[in-house]
Formats: sequence, structure tokens, C-alpha cells
Amino acid sequence: MINEFHGEQDVAAILGAGTALAGPQKSPLSDGVPYVVVPEGYKLEHIFERDESPARATGTVKLRDAASFIEYFNRQKRPESLIYASLDPARILGVIDDHRAYGSREDAHDGANWRAYRVEFPVPASREWKTWTSKDRQPMGQLELAELIEDNLPDIITPDGSTMLSIALNFEASKEGNFVSAARLQDGSTNFVWKEDVNATGNKIAMPSQITLSIPVFENGASYSIDARIKYRIKDGVLKIWYELIRPHKVLEAAFREVWAQIEEQTATKILLGTPE
Repeated sequence: MINEFHGEQDVAAILGAGTALAGPQKSPLSDGVPYVVVPEGYKLEHIFERDESPARATGTVKLRDAASFIEYFNRQKRPESLIYASLDPARILGVIDDHRAYGSREDAHDGANWRAYRVEFPVPASREWKTWTSKDRQPMGQLELAELIEDNLPDIITPDGSTMLSIALNFEASKEGNFVSAARLQDGSTNFVWKEDVNATGNKIAMPSQITLSIPVFENGASYSIDARIKYRIKDGVLKIWYELIRPHKVLEAAFREVWAQIEEQTATKILLGTPE
């Protein structure tokens, strides 16, 4: 009887301890999120009472231009904050709560930090850069080339706009004809000869061997010059023509380094080449 009594007391004590544990508890971790332990068979109660603000900032802020990135990073940066850069794809990433320097803390963590609060600037390519790089080395018919020239005439600085517009109009006029030959001229340009029928007099279109573009690489960025070689082939009266951008990766690198230098200078933070994991 005594043993049974003590057994009931033990059960009551266990249930009491479990009930006490099921109440709201304050996490000993630095994020301080309250929690409850709910034993099987107990009613679940949501906790609506929380601290007025989180114990630490988390999340990723995504911004659209360098000025916004600089302003936000400078507002939130701490001694341990770092900035990383990667080119493919172009991206600037600031980690506000990055790891501290080794040996900067005396406790067991020894500089470890959350790395959970970030600000990101995915450097967006300009519309002009996307237009010209998407067509790079892609054979086109004369009408497609004419439309590309007309739609993007301000991007071409050599030859001048009137010359390129004349070339585009001549290509449009040739849509019903057949190309019969191409001859390289002394100045390096090429004369394409086309006829509307076999008995017609040949019409000529002079196309330069190379054009020069001046376009921004990134949105709202500075313009850069980039050359493009003109290539072609004629088969069965059909002309296929295309351009090949010359070393576009170097232009991309130069433009990205300009963004890099601006952010590095205005945040007073040395940028690291790479990405944190």
C-alpha cells in the first residue's frame, strides 16, 4: 500500500514537472526566441507575447543600384562586416554579421558569427548590353540585320548613323532578290551584289568589315566602346550575315571593376573576390 502511494506521488511529480516544462521558456541562445514543450495529449497553446524586437537582425535585402547598396551597407555595417564580389553572374554581396577576426573573442566561439544578415546587389546588365550580346555570332538574314541596325542605331558610333541607316534601308530593299556575289574593297568593306531576277542589273550594298558600338554594360552605368567584326556567307542566293564582338569579357570586367571601385571607396570596406558559403 505504501509502495503504491509512493508510486502515485512519483507519477504526480512527473506530470507536474512536464506541465511546468510545457510553459513558455526563454531560449538561452542569443536569438532569444520563446518556446514551449508540448507533451503528447496536452493542448497546444500559441505564444503571442514576444519581445518588442528580435534579438538579432536576419534576412537578405536586395537592392537595384550601387548607390542604394552603399547607403544601406553604411547604415548597418559593423567592424566585422565584409563585402564580396563575383563576376559571373555580376553580384556584390555584403555580410553585415560576418565572422569576426580569429582571436578577437575570449569565449569558446572565438569570433564565430551568424552570417545571416546580408545585403545583395545583383548588378543588372543594361538593355543595350543584353541586346548586342544575345545576337553575337548568330547568323541573320538581311531583314533581321536591318531591323537590328534601325532599332539600335544610336549604339553604333562607327560608321556614322546616316551610313548605317542607308545600309539598313538597302538591305530591306533586297528582300525580294538573290545575292549573287560579294567582293572585298580596298577600304576593307564588302560589296554585296543582289538581283531581283536573273536579267536585272545587279544592285550593290557596301558593308563595313567592322563596326564600333558605344553602350553601357550595366544599368545606369557608363558607356564603353566595343568593336564587332562583320562576317557573312552566301549560299544559293541567300545571304547570312552576323557580327562577332571582340573580347566582350574584357569590357565586362572593366565595367564591373568601376562598380567595385565605387562601392569600395564609398563604404571604406575592402571588397573580397569570391562568395561566402
